[in-house]
Amino acid sequence: MGKYEKLFSPLKIGSITVKNRYAVGPMGGRHFIYNNMGAYSENGIDYWVEMARGGFGLIVTGSNVANLTVDPFDPANGNPNPASHPGFFGYGARTVLERVHDYGGRMFLQISMGPGRMRDGKSCSAIPKYKEPDKLTEVLTKEEIETKIADMIKLAKLAKGWGYDGVEIHGMHWGYLLDQFAMVYTNHRTDEYGGDLDGRLTVHRKIIQGIKEACGKDFPVSIRMSMKTFMAGYRKSTLTGEGEVGRTIEEAVEIAKKFESYGIDMLNVNTGTYDTFYYCVGPYYMPKGYNIEFARQIKQAVNIPVFVAGKMDNPEMCERAIADGSIDGVTLARASLVDSHYPEKVYMGREDRIRPCISCTNCIESNLAGGVPLCSVNPAAMHEFNYGITKAVEKKKVVVVGGGVSGMEAARTCFLRGHDVELYEAGGALGGHLIEAGSHPFKDGIAALNRWYQNELNILGVPVHLNSPLDAEKIKALRPDAVILAVGSTHFMPKIPGIDHRKTAGCYDVLMKNVKPGKKVVVVGGGMTGCELAYDLAAYEHCDVTLVEALDKVMSSGPVVPHAVHDMLLDLLDHFNVKVMTGHAIAAVNDEGAVIKSMADGSEQTLEADTVVMAIGLRPRADMTSELAGSGIQVITTGDGLQVGNIRTCVSGAYEIARNI
Repeated sequence: MGKYEKLFSPLKIGSITVKNRYAVGPMGGRHFIYNNMGAYSENGIDYWVEMARGGFGLIVTGSNVANLTVDPFDPANGNPNPASHPGFFGYGARTVLERVHDYGGRMFLQISMGPGRMRDGKSCSAIPKYKEPDKLTEVLTKEEIETKIADMIKLAKLAKGWGYDGVEIHGMHWGYLLDQFAMVYTNHRTDEYGGDLDGRLTVHRKIIQGIKEACGKDFPVSIRMSMKTFMAGYRKSTLTGEGEVGRTIEEAVEIAKKFESYGIDMLNVNTGTYDTFYYCVGPYYMPKGYNIEFARQIKQAVNIPVFVAGKMDNPEMCERAIADGSIDGVTLARASLVDSHYPEKVYMGREDRIRPCISCTNCIESNLAGGVPLCSVNPAAMHEFNYGITKAVEKKKVVVVGGGVSGMEAARTCFLRGHDVELYEAGGALGGHLIEAGSHPFKDGIAALNRWYQNELNILGVPVHLNSPLDAEKIKALRPDAVILAVGSTHFMPKIPGIDHRKTAGCYDVLMKNVKPGKKVVVVGGGMTGCELAYDLAAYEHCDVTLVEALDKVMSSGPVVPHAVHDMLLDLLDHFNVKVMTGHAIAAVNDEGAVIKSMADGSEQTLEADTVVMAIGLRPRADMTSELAGSGIQVITTGDGLQVGNIRTCVSGAYEIARNI
């Protein structure tokens, strides 16, 4: 079994046995996975089967709403809808399950009582709606609660009939309806469904016991549970846990014990709510395994398996946590989206071949926006079978100019399609902006992505030429059929007095430790680069940092910043006492520091600084398109050289054009 004996040992969950300790976490993707009847699409069937083929022992589906009458929604919007069209849903489900079982996998259907205040549904009490906090939710009547409970039991019974190995009760996390019933902060009822903890868990008890009675005690039931909410109020997080008004870990331990007494067979745990979203989905700034310690406290209190989610994509860490009794299993959501064969590669000792998740949370953001989880580093995620790599009809000679993330992805994809590919990089290393971005202590995923690309190109045997700048004439001399210009972008330096002053530095030089910033630092530019540099300098270098941004808000220009990243970074800047001055632009740098100008009235002031760091943004490099016109060579520009974006736009753009050459 190798170095990961515990990870690949079987585990009993109620009456069933899973072959290893890796579970797929729900990722949504309703418009990819489900058709307009709310049943699995052909692509959705293939998606789940690929997870089983990739070695996952347990697959937990996305959420399936059990009741459609109390909180109605349109069944034609791509949402899973087994209760509305059980015949259609059941046909696809049986197909999925038969194929998943062929690979020794197990599959649980996740069933939901509803979103409550999260998505304009009724709640246990009149509490602020998540999207419209100035409005209160409608309150569920006892009859409506009973209807929802009965429908949860009915859907579980359907799931058993379709052949699912178990069900997972959804909603005891992220602040969904069951969470709202459980928390004293949101449950103000005075009837049997409110009051003390036993009262607030009455709904949960009736659902669990009702499923067991309807499906048999040997039918496994899991529950997804947030162990700690980190809520300081509605739409307000606490980084430290101080002032928490939601669920503490102490209360979670008591809840876990009660769930076990009700008959639950497994706990699938994480932290956070929509109100504290960055705990739910752990962006770059969260360490790997940030929920393990909380899970350990739960595990010590119960005798049923405990699976934990939250940046668990480190096999050695997971092996230790299982070995020391902190957890029983690992739930991977984003990491499974990036690489569906994650467990297989760990088992084979090929961790270097695992495409790394960078914890950017773009998948979550796009999923919430439109039901399509767009992965930054795997453009074909969740629709591999209609957007995967296919062999080219005609083999071509392709030259890729630029060894950043766009160039590496283009070269990799072209090679896999069967083309003759060579990559030319003007500098001495591959990676482009991945190098500087990956230098942050909190962005190890970016550095891992750069290593992965380099390793893949090496394994595939793609010729890579470093320190090899190409101009138009050199490209013509190579006589390619196609050239992909992935020349990237360069940092912008404003033309202001003092731009060459000894106190002025570019963000690249600071990030790469070519410049020691000193104690007092002014960072000019409040985009992602500037904000993350300010956080890095304040938290890790212990500098006194002022962040200056010309716009009214930081992180308000360029590609949309996922709100989990946005909110956590703002909280971190505040926590580490970074002074943020919006509505001001850099006017000059002098011996004292930075001269900044108000965008409102033009007034100027000087900020004392040892170093003034320019992080104003990137500009595309010239791409030679016009110089290659009429050469008979197909010329395509991609990445930042076309339009400055982010890792997702660079990878997806390069994949798209390489997939079609």
